[in-house]
Amino acid sequence: MRHSIGIIVPVPPVKNDQHPLSKATLFYKHFFFWESSKMYITYCRNQISMNPVVEDTTSYRLNATAGSFRPTYLVRVSDWKKVPGHEAKNGYCALSYVWKQSVEIVPKNEHGDYDCIDNAKHCIVEGNNNAKSDNNISTKTKHFFMRTKKDRIAMVPAKEGEPNEYIPQFLPSKKSKATVKHVTYSQLLQHICQDFQIEYLWYDKLCIDSSNKETKLQEIKRMHCIYLNARYTVAIVPELHVHDPKDFNTQLRSSSDTYANAKAWEDIERSLWWKRSWTLQETLMSRNILIVGADTHKWQHSFHTNNIPTTYDEFSVWMLDFINQSQDGRGGSINQALSQAHFRASSKEHDRIFSLINIFPGMFKNMEISYERDIKSTFNYCYRTMVINDMSILCFGSNLYIDGKETQTNTMTSHHLPSWTGVSGLHLTDRITTTSTNWLLPSSPSVDDDMFLHISTKYYKTLSVSPYSHGCYSTLAHRENKKPWYNQMAMYLDRRGATDLFTTGDNDMILIDWAVTMDTGALCFATHYSQLQPPSQHIVTTTTIQGPRPLSLTEDCQECILLPILLKSHKMYTYLVKGSEPLQLRNEYDVYYYFLPVFKKCGNTNGSEEERFKAIGIYLLGGPDDETHLRQYSEDEILKMVFSDDATHDQVKEFVIQ
Repeated sequence: MRHSIGIIVPVPPVKNDQHPLSKATLFYKHFFFWESSKMYITYCRNQISMNPVVEDTTSYRLNATAGSFRPTYLVRVSDWKKVPGHEAKNGYCALSYVWKQSVEIVPKNEHGDYDCIDNAKHCIVEGNNNAKSDNNISTKTKHFFMRTKKDRIAMVPAKEGEPNEYIPQFLPSKKSKATVKHVTYSQLLQHICQDFQIEYLWYDKLCIDSSNKETKLQEIKRMHCIYLNARYTVAIVPELHVHDPKDFNTQLRSSSDTYANAKAWEDIERSLWWKRSWTLQETLMSRNILIVGADTHKWQHSFHTNNIPTTYDEFSVWMLDFINQSQDGRGGSINQALSQAHFRASSKEHDRIFSLINIFPGMFKNMEISYERDIKSTFNYCYRTMVINDMSILCFGSNLYIDGKETQTNTMTSHHLPSWTGVSGLHLTDRITTTSTNWLLPSSPSVDDDMFLHISTKYYKTLSVSPYSHGCYSTLAHRENKKPWYNQMAMYLDRRGATDLFTTGDNDMILIDWAVTMDTGALCFATHYSQLQPPSQHIVTTTTIQGPRPLSLTEDCQECILLPILLKSHKMYTYLVKGSEPLQLRNEYDVYYYFLPVFKKCGNTNGSEEERFKAIGIYLLGGPDDETHLRQYSEDEILKMVFSDDATHDQVKEFVIQ
């Protein structure tokens, strides 16, 4: 995953089979017999916080408030008994975890049903409990070193035959003073809750009667309420661990963050928890989150709350408090959820959809939750509802690096979804608002029984495009020899702001400028470019929309079509508050990027007389740092700027998008 923090220089992909196993880790692997590979969790009670020490996260956590809703049942931590939800007067916390890491899963049949067996082999490590809990990083790492000088946390394969999955395990030395005990998953959770002063916990295994089909489906439908009203969500991510205590003392350049926190984020993204469909829904519905790892933990709350976090990541920027992040009360947009959902997995295919619709409860309030409904009609109903309600589903670009390799592996390809779902690309993570007035689209888009999207308009623009010389569709020599391009980009970044590129005539530097703008604004690489000629008459100067523009496309083409649907990206602008104690990041919705959806003619199919088209990506009109100055114009004015003169046709044309 590539993050929207400042200017992002393209980086080589990390192969799926690569994982940062140290020599020490490999050396200690032979100490483990394969019984420890059933995804059993290691939890060290003497933890160190991953948050910057200047932030009083304990205060945030203890003072987090709950909503008015209470689940039917909760677990009382003190005696681990299931009690009525109304007993939790001061609120509760909700658990987010991966079933595969809690118990041994034994398949029962070909329908995806399974038995869960808890062999009580989760590991709790105790020792050095005299470590002080203060905000002095030197003191914290000193006490942490007392345990790690001889005892180790090592990454070992989680399961034989699955080398891509790793989990931290505690490796005691011969002279270790730490005590280790093996417990059930419930006992492990009880210890974690006691360590973090949690009184009531919503734990689905105990709080939902899975044997009662009607009750189970009812609880699934209101899952969003459970996480939205919790004081905070407790996410169990055993892959999260301290790599090197010295990383806490090393600060990243141009950031208030540390190397320790940066490595923690990598652990989270590689974790099983990050890859599951239900955990996406649980995260997006949460207002605050506590991520508990093997020997460290991380607290985060949203930029959309009054508690300003000091770390800038996916959680704080757009994932947490997803339902409340827009001022118009509509919450996040469809493209944001799909930017993650298309790359996650679930043990049951229906759960991909059921977890997704819980993110947009108002949009899907009439959808039946049923595992008996065939999977194709379930998927079709979901995506048809999404595109009719929110055209931000069209805001996606290429999922390829410059060398042609995937940035992420899509898990939805087997369902053969239409091109307009963006399943072949990568959706933007920023909130998108869409604009298309009645004079541009006289009728609302619709989806037929064959899942073809119909858009009718007489305003459309045909463009000739060329592969970007440093993009994934350029010649092999260009893709393999990326160093000259990186040098050009470095030179450009050094001179950016000091030179008016639009008056220098340096076309290659202009293209690099736009490539960087695409990368920063969309987190997708530019694959093509087009020279958009301005109409002869419009409301602004011709420099506003003239010159080359980048496209990020899911497939190569020489000609494409733009439709009058303006996609406006609301990217969060953040800055450090100088002299603040504690150190704070402030945020404003102050940065906008403007895109148009791109379509490609694919001819007549199956003997049909009507033309068919494919949605293949986005066209970047402008951003905050270029010479377009689009922000000073309304969305309607921007559309008039592009779709006039040569983009106006006599007859309304129906675009059938497959």
